[in-house]
Amino acid sequence: MDRPVQREVTGGLTLLPTKTRFALVSVLACASCAALIAVARPAHAQGYSDRYDERERAAFALGFDLEGAVPINLPTVNGNDLKGGGGFKVRVGEQLHFPGIRFTPELGYGYDHLFASDDAGTAYAWDLHRVFGGARLAFGHFLVPVIYGHIGYGWRATGEPDVASAGGFAYDLGGALDLHVIPHFGIGAHVEFDGIESQPYTPQWLAFGLHADIVF
Repeated sequence: MDRPVQREVTGGLTLLPTKTRFALVSVLACASCAALIAVARPAHAQGYSDRYDERERAAFALGFDLEGAVPINLPTVNGNDLKGGGGFKVRVGEQLHFPGIRFTPELGYGYDHLFASDDAGTAYAWDLHRVFGGARLAFGHFLVPVIYGHIGYGWRATGEPDVASAGGFAYDLGGALDLHVIPHFGIGAHVEFDGIESQPYTPQWLAFGLHADIVF
């Protein structure tokens, strides 16, 4: 009497008809596959969505440039010899991410100081100010080439008696090479051509230096 009971408990499936057992196993297999697909597909889709959103998202960007300046085609007034100098820029913008590309519309302020002295040795430095808007276009993820340009309004101020302060259309065009190792942070070097159409004297200069950008 013990053997039939044990057989019913431990091998109950074997007592079922063959077709019934086959159908039951098929149903269980299909249910298992469906459960796996239901779990796996949302996870995969979510992962892809996250990567897509990360790639396409916009983020606030803050940039700071520290640079030297070399005058080009600057006038000599009363023997006043303009020398090189230096300055800085502060930039704010919205960095837009696309596959392999960063596009950043931005606004900023730039200041450059050019040293000068006349024949008598009197120093009359030129201070060059700019407020500007423009954009940067960067390619890649690790070592990143960048091209950029801005336009805006600039003005020059100097203590030289024969050169009145004046302002006008300002512009720059430059290139950079950035290094992105730390997330949301980049450093790089740049060179650019700058100018201010402040008549009758229109300063133009090359700026070169280092910069850093933080993305929030």
